Amino acid sequence: MKRSPQGERWRRLDNTAKLFPVIASENLSNVFRISATLKEEVDPGTLQRALEEILPQFEGFSVRLRRGFFWYYFEHNKRMPVIERETTYPCKYIDPHSSQLFLFRVSYFDRRINLEVFHAVTDGLGAVNFLKALVYRYLDLKRNSGTGHKASQKISSDVSMNVEDSYVRHYKKTARRKYSSRKAYHLTGEPLPLDEENILHGYVALRELKEAGKRYGVSITRFLTASLIWAIYQEYLGGKPWGESIGISIPINLRSFFGSETMANFFAVTLIDFLSSSEEHTFEEVLKTVSSQMDLKITKEKMEETISYNVSNEKKWYLRATPLFIKWCVLNLIFRKNDKAYTMTLSNIGPVQIDEEYAGEIERFYLMIGVSRRQPVKCSVCAYKDEVIVTFTSVFQDTRLQDRFFGFLKEKGIPVKLESNGVPDKRDDRGMYPQIRYDQERLKKLVNVFYGLMIFISAVLGFINYATYTGSLWSVIAIGLMAYAVLTVRYSFMRHSNLAGKILLQTAAAEFLWVAIDHSSGYSGWSVNYGIPSTILFADLAVVFLILVNRMNWQSYFMYQIAITVFSFIPLILWAAGLLTRLPLALITVIVTVFILAVTIVLGDRSVKTELKRRFHV
Repeated sequence: MKRSPQGERWRRLDNTAKLFPVIASENLSNVFRISATLKEEVDPGTLQRALEEILPQFEGFSVRLRRGFFWYYFEHNKRMPVIERETTYPCKYIDPHSSQLFLFRVSYFDRRINLEVFHAVTDGLGAVNFLKALVYRYLDLKRNSGTGHKASQKISSDVSMNVEDSYVRHYKKTARRKYSSRKAYHLTGEPLPLDEENILHGYVALRELKEAGKRYGVSITRFLTASLIWAIYQEYLGGKPWGESIGISIPINLRSFFGSETMANFFAVTLIDFLSSSEEHTFEEVLKTVSSQMDLKITKEKMEETISYNVSNEKKWYLRATPLFIKWCVLNLIFRKNDKAYTMTLSNIGPVQIDEEYAGEIERFYLMIGVSRRQPVKCSVCAYKDEVIVTFTSVFQDTRLQDRFFGFLKEKGIPVKLESNGVPDKRDDRGMYPQIRYDQERLKKLVNVFYGLMIFISAVLGFINYATYTGSLWSVIAIGLMAYAVLTVRYSFMRHSNLAGKILLQTAAAEFLWVAIDHSSGYSGWSVNYGIPSTILFADLAVVFLILVNRMNWQSYFMYQIAITVFSFIPLILWAAGLLTRLPLALITVIVTVFILAVTIVLGDRSVKTELKRRFHV
């Protein structure tokens, strides 16, 4: 990380990480979970201490996400995260735009320690290294072994502090390979209520799974991928021809191809697909298709093509110089177009290797990945000792795909034991997950009812105003006030964005509201002469107040100061256009706003230059 004069460290996001803050939402969390189940119940106090001791060694995790003009970037987070008892469903949204939050969370339940990570921070291997260090240190502290930081040192400090962008390091111009955008088959089903999530683990015997793969001459990943496609083909397509292919997204760890030890993201996604063209397909045929595609696509040359495609786009000067809000729109469109090519994701991080002195105290590991609207079911795989743990995350009421998949493994002579989180029923529930009660979800339902009520009342008032029109658009005032109320509820109460962002958003909304009210009441010009300048002055003073209250983190509000300064010139533009007739308040607004910004720059000294460099890096 680069260090600024005021002591804040920051760094650019790696090539893949740049996408995740853009597409992240409550419906697409981009959060995954690595868990470790111990032999004894977790002591939260000891776990908190272990986290506090190992976090400084993992610089890539001690960050918060900040918004620049051209790109997002990471800034060092001085705070210390607090562990929590697990009270939500796995892989829930971590708001990356809340400047006070870490981009990971550590929770516990019974004998299990959970690490959930926003994907912009790292990938599966980076998260495994962090969790291993955390578990090692926790077990050392439980033993009172007096070994100091022995546990965290087992994860090489060179690795834990290495957050280089390995995509850029290993980039070279090649024949660039684009992602497929051909529409794949998408799973459908009856969704669970609210934001419930269906978790089903399959504990698969490693020896028998290897033997099954050997019978077909393939690896475990190829066998499981073909089994998943076969289960979808049988259960959803009914073993019949279909116009859309079954597309499985396979994340590939690039470290093994390029020798990188970065703790940042370094993976690529490969599409393995199968098109059902008849009713005569066999599992052997599916497996042959999967195996041949993996032979062709999962090679160093193909991975270099993927890196070349991704990095070359980032290096184009006109894309680098494009403002972030435009990138946001374009990247969302590209992602949604490419995401159509995938039916679901199968992520296999392989075996988790544990030092022998700790292995006897750890029962197993799990990997889970968050679902999305387009991929409502996802599958993840990891191995520990003599087990392969296959986990399905789903938002469907049924488990038809999971039952078909695990049933097929059993048909092949592979023992499988199941465990669920008790959703949607108690089948295979072993009490290892909390019974969740969501008061917050009831609040969300009430808020949605409020939105609907406001829309209904607005429509009724508009109709009444139209039917009894006498020259006054009084309904516009009422509708504008209700729209402002909805905006306030949605972005001030229901979101975790910082206060300065809320002030800026509501300043813009208030200005539109004053103009609408002025027009609907005959337009006397008070909205532009007094309403808009006064609102800008209020916003400027509010941000100054936030800076004074939070002087140690003043740079969090600097960009909002710049935005409000730009806003302050709006009244002058209106005056030049002849729409504003009273100039004094508009001039006062500009003078006060520019003066406050100038004072901030002078007092900030070199810190301002560093902040501008971070915010406007390309």
